Amino acid sequence: MKIPKISLEQWISFKAVVDEGSFARAAEALNKSQSSISYAIARLNEQLPSPVLHIEGRKAVLTEEGHVLY
Repeated sequence: MKIPKISLEQWISFKAVVDEGSFARAAEALNKSQSSISYAIARLNEQLPSPVLHIEGRKAVLTEEGHVLY
């Protein structure tokens, strides 16, 4: 099994989305664009065997795997 190379940017974005509850608030907290946060999380989800976040309405919610990773 190949170990994914997760960047520091992806870790920071992931933590911010979990802490803030949404991509928009995470972007505001990190002073970045929402699209850059979305891109970092999408890449993170692609690199891992299972997604760590999913969207319910307007909130980003951790999956079971996301809880373990967080």
